[in-house]
Amino acid sequence: MKRMFEVTSIEIETWGKNELIESIKTTEARTIMAETVVSVKSFVGGCSNPETASAFGADMITLNMFNLLEPYIMNFEDPEFEDETTSGTLQTLLADIKSKTKDINIIRRLKKRTGRFIGLNMEPIPNGIKYPEGYKLTKDNLLRVKKLGFDYIVITGNPKTMITMQGIVDGILLAKEVLGDSCLIIAGKMHGAGSGNLYKKEDMVKFAAAGADVVMIGAPLTLPGMTIDVAKEIIDAIHQNGKLALTAIGTSQEGADRAVIEQIALASKQAGSDIIHIGDAGFCGIADPENIKYMSIAIRGKRHTYSRIVNRK
Repeated sequence: MKRMFEVTSIEIETWGKNELIESIKTTEARTIMAETVVSVKSFVGGCSNPETASAFGADMITLNMFNLLEPYIMNFEDPEFEDETTSGTLQTLLADIKSKTKDINIIRRLKKRTGRFIGLNMEPIPNGIKYPEGYKLTKDNLLRVKKLGFDYIVITGNPKTMITMQGIVDGILLAKEVLGDSCLIIAGKMHGAGSGNLYKKEDMVKFAAAGADVVMIGAPLTLPGMTIDVAKEIIDAIHQNGKLALTAIGTSQEGADRAVIEQIALASKQAGSDIIHIGDAGFCGIADPENIKYMSIAIRGKRHTYSRIVNRK
């Protein structure tokens, strides 16, 4: 079984959930997930944020703010801007969005371009919270996930969404019902999302029992009281229930200095995390790209990092 930093487009096109899980296990705490916002102008002109994340060493790329009702990735396959005035640029962009939002192959093309596994955030929004329908975890949207060809989903909550632990459990159950084994299911919180942080290992066990393949917690050093020891105790409970663990940076520390990123990455590895996640709150919907690289070097060295950067075929 290939390790995640050795995977090529051939595996990405042919592997299912089980192969993905086994590869993550084989990689031994050296899998990197980068989250990117795809609804804003990208950090690098003419290149989408997911493409930039892949170029700096991420293995798995999670799309945030991807609207399943209007699938579009900003600056991916940019149109030609013949009129570079403000009004001309906006008109061209609007026409491009309208022409592509019915495209069911956009994620497959992104996977081919980046050579990476692609997933997206889905949010079990409580009743009474105003939120765009295309971001919500619903049965119809899960069917769209299947149709578009995503490799995994992340059931979680953006800030101020008031998503609860029970909401995540209900979301996992619905996702399992609709997706079956066609898609890896990751679930948990990287921060409070307006309704408090989750530290109890009993809650993580509930996520596992509901059917999550990977349970997500905030990374050590990113949340108040989330020490290496606390994270390890939770991760041990996740592993004892036969699931993988993911530690996430969701506190804007993805835009901190290199030394901070390296500490968080090594603390996550020490705690036993299988996947180490870096969030999107750096610049223009992506972590400082250098920090993706520094995280990779910290947990797997320059040899594997440079190989991952170069190998996108």
